[in-house]
Amino acid sequence: MGQYCLPPPHAHSRSIITATIIMSQFELVSQFTEDAFATEDRLCERPACQSMIAKGAPCIYVATIEPGKPGRHVCSQCYALYQTKAATSVRPVRTAAASSQSEMSSIQGSQRSRTFPDSRIIRQTVNAAQRKSTINPPPVVAVSQAYIGGRSMRPVGPEITVPSSWGLPQDMTHANRSSGASGYSENHANYGAQRERWAKLAYALPPMDTITLDISAVHEGGARKKGHGVPIGNIREGKRDVDARIDAPGLIEIAFDTVLPKILTFGAGFPWRIDEFVVRDSMWVDLSTHQATVPYFFSQCMVPSKKGSKPSTFKTKQFALMVVIPEAQWNEYEDWVENSVEVSTHQHALSTANSEASGSQQARNQALRQPDIVPSTNRLSTSIKRSHARRNLSVSTVSSSPPHKKLAPAQDASPDASFGSPKLAPAQVVAPPGVPPGAPFRSPNRNDLMQALRSGGTANLDVAQVLDTYVEHIQFYLIPTRPLADILKNVKYRSFVLDSSQSITGQLTVNASTRSMLGAGGFKTAHPGWLSLTPLTKSGLGSIAGQPVAVKRPFHKVYLPPGSPLYKIGRFALADEIPKLFKEANVLYWSNSLLELTYAFIDRSIASSTEPPPFNIPCICFVNAGLALSYSQRGSKVPAKGGSKAGSSCGGYLVEEFIEGGPDEFVKFIHNMDSNPLLDYDDYRYELALFFAFTQHVQYIKTGGLAFISDYQGSTELLMDPQILTDPSVGEGEDLFGDGNLECTVRMFEKQHKCNVFCEWPGFGLEAFVDSENIEEEEESEEQAEEEAALTTT
Repeated sequence: MGQYCLPPPHAHSRSIITATIIMSQFELVSQFTEDAFATEDRLCERPACQSMIAKGAPCIYVATIEPGKPGRHVCSQCYALYQTKAATSVRPVRTAAASSQSEMSSIQGSQRSRTFPDSRIIRQTVNAAQRKSTINPPPVVAVSQAYIGGRSMRPVGPEITVPSSWGLPQDMTHANRSSGASGYSENHANYGAQRERWAKLAYALPPMDTITLDISAVHEGGARKKGHGVPIGNIREGKRDVDARIDAPGLIEIAFDTVLPKILTFGAGFPWRIDEFVVRDSMWVDLSTHQATVPYFFSQCMVPSKKGSKPSTFKTKQFALMVVIPEAQWNEYEDWVENSVEVSTHQHALSTANSEASGSQQARNQALRQPDIVPSTNRLSTSIKRSHARRNLSVSTVSSSPPHKKLAPAQDASPDASFGSPKLAPAQVVAPPGVPPGAPFRSPNRNDLMQALRSGGTANLDVAQVLDTYVEHIQFYLIPTRPLADILKNVKYRSFVLDSSQSITGQLTVNASTRSMLGAGGFKTAHPGWLSLTPLTKSGLGSIAGQPVAVKRPFHKVYLPPGSPLYKIGRFALADEIPKLFKEANVLYWSNSLLELTYAFIDRSIASSTEPPPFNIPCICFVNAGLALSYSQRGSKVPAKGGSKAGSSCGGYLVEEFIEGGPDEFVKFIHNMDSNPLLDYDDYRYELALFFAFTQHVQYIKTGGLAFISDYQGSTELLMDPQILTDPSVGEGEDLFGDGNLECTVRMFEKQHKCNVFCEWPGFGLEAFVDSENIEEEEESEEQAEEEAALTTT
């Protein structure tokens, strides 16, 4: 058994004070915390006890004398046992009588023999105990004994001076002490506080529960970010092993210490106003408004048990922090950068102009000094032309006037040279673009060159892909995003409308090759395309020329032969195709509105809650999209589709924002026939699927059970092809939102939906339709019944 105690504050104190006293004269020096109580049910950590400590009962922490060994949380009975245990370290207690006797014996001993302690040995001992690799008190300074009346007075206790604690020069401290009586001085009044401070540091263990921080620098603004931050360059750092119980001020300090130097380096020279910077979390909550001394992220790391019988367990997570620069200050920085570039460009232009003017003047002076000669050979003329060519076309045009008798300034003909063979100036070598001046010439790697030649030489043109690519002249109608409140107020906003005044003309290039197809669903095909609008939009879809997009069209299956599983893609007539595309656009229009309603509810609930939710809220949206109607052109070599006249509509397309990653990133989270996730529990995207099920719960409640979004699919950042589901009472037999609107799913929602961790957070205040614990018990009972039936059959 190890001894649980607190060591003396100084390693050499045992050698100075020694005594043989009975146990009653000793006091306990073990470090106990008597005011600690158990926050939850736990076991006593004393191996011989292992009894249950109930929540709220005394749970005392006992530290060990070994710094590398953790302490124990014990019950009150074990605490009393440790207090009376003989193995617990103790130190002697000096009484008045013992002190007087010791002082007199010291005086007598000093009179018999004036043997002083060796200061060199004391320094060596103290230095050995106070290594930089360990946590120890400040350095101890040994002082000489005071003399009173010509004799040495041995102090009652050790004389110590801690310069780092009192901030006084050693000479001043010694002067004050030498004038008075020997023994304990006024500096000993701080000894208890110093001893307690360093004892806590010596026994402080590293945090058991840690989190990881992802710290970045952003600035306010951005239309797509909806007011949230826009990253600044690549300023982003991670911090591991951060105490999970850290409060908001501690997180602010870590964020500034990590990111602020990089921001100052990024914008060197700009007068940043750091006091305006704000630290926010992933939910855009200002940490400075959070209460201090309260753990900020700890509650989000506590994961409840599935069965509900065991207490919540800690699970380490990663959290995002952002040092946010206000939008006004960031605009000032951009103006400052723009002005700096303009000033630099202007100075460079002036320097170049002065240099050219100086060079021209020198050339004219040199020409005046040269003799009037006429070239007599063709070889000279050829050399001049090559010299001009090597000068990187410094002379762009050749005059058609007769040649002047004087040579060009580039010809350096000295007066001593003969007229028949003038001396030419060496040509000026200009480095190729991208190569720094003076860089040595390097031959290409032979193996790399071989691979490049082999790959480039065998390249062939995909003729089928070229022939299947065509360009359409379109009228583009962007699908807007409107709040549900505006839709309810204005009758014109009840559905997506093809408003010609809001349309934009442009070109749409479509690659209709089967091998390049992005995918085919149950109703539509998706092909790669490129969108160019005139004029360009300010942001989002159509903001750049040749923007990659996904071009979708409805289709029907043509089986060959009838009854065979093989089929080819058939297209609808234009009169049937455009209404189907309009319904798809209208579904996206309403899906954007309902999703915005959900996020507005989430933001309001979190803002009004006293504590943040124990999870992160995913930030996700539907793709930007629009409806494109193509028109045949007069004089075009391509005949109009379906025999339509030139200038009339000949086709329609649903144009969507392109999702990077391809088929590997595509996943369907929730089907329109069920209200629960399709993914397995161990899938890393399962938590996102739970969030989508939670959004259905919110939409069902806030719409009074009339409608919600289903068929959630896409990537982890962008969604596409949603479906609006409505209650049968809404449609009253009419076709609403296309064939995918399964009204029975809405009617069965309260029975099918299983509330998850998002639904059950008290801050949202959602009503639970189905008890998840009862569902688990029913599933377990069903599994047991199936196992028993299998055993009986066997």
